[in-house]
Amino acid sequence: MTGLAVAAQSGAVSASGSSREVSRVVREQFRLVGTDGATFSPNFRNYAARTSAASPLLLFLPATRERPSNYTAFLSTARKRGFHVLALDYWNQGLSVQKTCGMNSACYTDVQRNRLDGSSASVFSSISRANSIVTRLATALEHLQQVDPHGGWGQFTTANGIDWRNIVVAGHSQGGGESAYISHIHRVLGVLMFSSPVDSDAGISASWMGAPGATPASAMYGFDDTRDIFADRIRASWNALGMGAYGPAQNVTFGVRDASHELITTTVLGSAMRSHSLDITDAVPRGRSGRPIFENVWGWMLDRVLHGRHLVDS
Repeated sequence: MTGLAVAAQSGAVSASGSSREVSRVVREQFRLVGTDGATFSPNFRNYAARTSAASPLLLFLPATRERPSNYTAFLSTARKRGFHVLALDYWNQGLSVQKTCGMNSACYTDVQRNRLDGSSASVFSSISRANSIVTRLATALEHLQQVDPHGGWGQFTTANGIDWRNIVVAGHSQGGGESAYISHIHRVLGVLMFSSPVDSDAGISASWMGAPGATPASAMYGFDDTRDIFADRIRASWNALGMGAYGPAQNVTFGVRDASHELITTTVLGSAMRSHSLDITDAVPRGRSGRPIFENVWGWMLDRVLHGRHLVDS
């Protein structure tokens, strides 16, 4: 079952760039339907939206046991900044990756690879290819192309599968760690990690972080609260990814400067566990205007990857 919402927005440039026309703000919430009766588990509603048909895709992966619908404020910000957006449901049930793996560096690699494409099944994770992120993403994009045929969703796939080069991967907690892993395997447009990755413990990081990946650290940005219960492990993961080469962590509580790829806030968000979520979920505190207090931080990060400023460092 789907729910397609369409609204007019004036003053947009057509996909061809040759004339001005009224573009459409399209939002779609839908569950996946597999081919030949295949089923997906879990199968909560995915969230998609776009304005321009020519814009790149922001693929968002939720945290452990979170749903795509819990991130609509951030996703709306991304759409307004010029992205197609797709928050994708996937196997994020049971224990988190950090609780599953701890100091077992190879475990992170096996779990994240298995959830991405169904390979490397182990005692830690045994997702089938049919239930993997890659299959879910291809199925979602095919659905969106069918219900919104002029929306440009088909640009993100080729005859060989997903075309990652025009996709920004982003995620929260487990979803951020998975996004970082995707960027290691595939060259993506950029990576945005919120309260993540939690892929390091006591000085031991995921084994895949030990080698250069397909996407340079110059395309990676992270945001976290200093009171996050996993703050030390997240900062260690950022360093393992090489993000520290672009300057020390920057406190963006009172504004963002054009400097670091590691962004932190000292805003009091509540307990250490709540601080792990309130920088990105829809429960984020609001200012007097009713807007999320971190909307400017999100926008700065989105602008960095959208406009490709990191490419000069690649």
